[in-house]
Amino acid sequence: MTLVRFLSLLTRRREIDNDLSNSQLRRCLDVFDLTSIGVGATVGAGLYVVTGQIARDVAGPAIVLSFFVAAVAAFLSGICYAEFGCRIVKAGSAYVYTYSSLGEIWAFIIGWNMILEYVIGTASLGRASSEYIDSIAGGVIRKFFVSNIGEFNASGLGSYPDFLAFVLVLAVSMIVASGAKHSAVFNKCVTLVNMLVILFVLAVGLFHVDPSNWAGRNQFLPFGVSGVLAGAASCFYCFVGFDVIATASEETINPKRAIPLSIMLCLVISFLAYFGVATILTLMVSYDKLDKFAPLPEAFKAAGVPAAKYIIAVGGLCALAGSLMSGIFAVPRIMYSMASDGLLFKFFAKIYQRTNVPLISVAFAGVLSAILALLLDLKQLVEMLSIGTLLAYTLVSISVLVLRFQPGVQDVEFDEDTPSSVQSYKVMCCKKMLPESKGPDYKPLESVTDDKEQENKNKEEPTTTTSQIATAAISLLVVALAGFCALLIAGWGALGDHKAWAIFTACFLGILIIFGVVVMQLQPRNNAKFPFKVPCVPVLPIASVVVNLFLLLKLSVWTWVRFSVWMVLGKNLLLLIANGLFSFLKLISLF
Repeated sequence: MTLVRFLSLLTRRREIDNDLSNSQLRRCLDVFDLTSIGVGATVGAGLYVVTGQIARDVAGPAIVLSFFVAAVAAFLSGICYAEFGCRIVKAGSAYVYTYSSLGEIWAFIIGWNMILEYVIGTASLGRASSEYIDSIAGGVIRKFFVSNIGEFNASGLGSYPDFLAFVLVLAVSMIVASGAKHSAVFNKCVTLVNMLVILFVLAVGLFHVDPSNWAGRNQFLPFGVSGVLAGAASCFYCFVGFDVIATASEETINPKRAIPLSIMLCLVISFLAYFGVATILTLMVSYDKLDKFAPLPEAFKAAGVPAAKYIIAVGGLCALAGSLMSGIFAVPRIMYSMASDGLLFKFFAKIYQRTNVPLISVAFAGVLSAILALLLDLKQLVEMLSIGTLLAYTLVSISVLVLRFQPGVQDVEFDEDTPSSVQSYKVMCCKKMLPESKGPDYKPLESVTDDKEQENKNKEEPTTTTSQIATAAISLLVVALAGFCALLIAGWGALGDHKAWAIFTACFLGILIIFGVVVMQLQPRNNAKFPFKVPCVPVLPIASVVVNLFLLLKLSVWTWVRFSVWMVLGKNLLLLIANGLFSFLKLISLF
């Protein structure tokens, strides 16, 4: 009995209060603010470096197809986030979405790992910004630190203490601590400059294209279709980061409209930016002659526009700054939401009244990221990324399926920013107007309401039992899909050789998938209406799950080992760090 109670506690779901007045955070962000934050997170320095590397070594000029495939895959996850943005208007992104649909244990796993992902991502961006500035300065910054401070000789650390990265992360953290509106203004400025630089690259590069660089199948598809798909897997990570928009739900004006719209705009703008730059770059220079570290500046130098490297350098710095701010912006909101639910320490949910932000959470995220940026190098940090984000995308897509079959979901009839007095006025006006427009088909308001209620009663509604059956079928479906993706990755050669075990496993998993889909589809769905809902359910959410599971299983073994260690450490590590930081902040306050 105790075990059953324990399991019920782990799987209990959070009842979401969508009353926008019950929030300590300040609602001040609009669609433009959110879109700039999302674009700042996705269109980062990878545009200036990774695009050339993938084109050179993986996909060739067909990288444009890779970006299209990756954008479609990211869009599948994006529309699932967009639906939850309409359903739930609380901070926390995938954490709070998972808590409301799958239960507490999954919510903690996602929230805990999103904190890790964003902290490490912020540290890596700080280190990348430092190295980028150092490269522009000709390496004098590194030489100064090495000659005046020294180098690290311990394994697991960077080659030298990067105090510039440390200062950059802390500086951006201070901007985030000044309030959501100040963060949005900063992000809009750097993102605007980044977009202007991209437009410059497209406009000027258009006069230096050579169509022969795409001529013929061997030139456009030098690595074949497999190269396009491998490039798409790498390009997918360029679109990771749009979920930062959902972390700001509780600070958004009219979130049920702004969140879905901002996510869609962010993905479209990001795709156009990556697709456009990849097209111009591979048309200007043959893919095999692209520079590995600075493809864009070298391409313009070869085209006779060497001065473009200074403009591109400014764009790269602004892209890094936007990504850096987006990472630090997201972590405190997730920590605030988890602390409000009692899954983290309560002081992380404390709001500083002057700026309306969770100041202790901002300080925790900023200081920890700065320390990691100071001590570790870029390669060590990047190796720890990806798994938390992909897990979040997977569980949000699963949550969309689960919520379709849950009972008790209510429609959204009025805009959430409409005062109750205005809503009452609308109802009163309707009652007054109806009698004046009597006709042969006229019915009193009460009878219209009764007809609607009777119509809803005639529709089969989900019950607790049917919801549990659907959830079990979805669980079976996800397990079978994970097995099928693992078979494709590890047993592709055996399938091609028609090995008996591989064929049997594929057929068995296929039967499980079909069984799970059929059982799920036979259960009644709720008919709640929202401003945006994922279309073509269950096809699109299942497609999103397949893409994310495939990428998760492609991660290295050591990435999964680090994930396991982080989960084992759990709250104990957080308690140690948080208590030290809290004592440090109290000590500062004395002065």
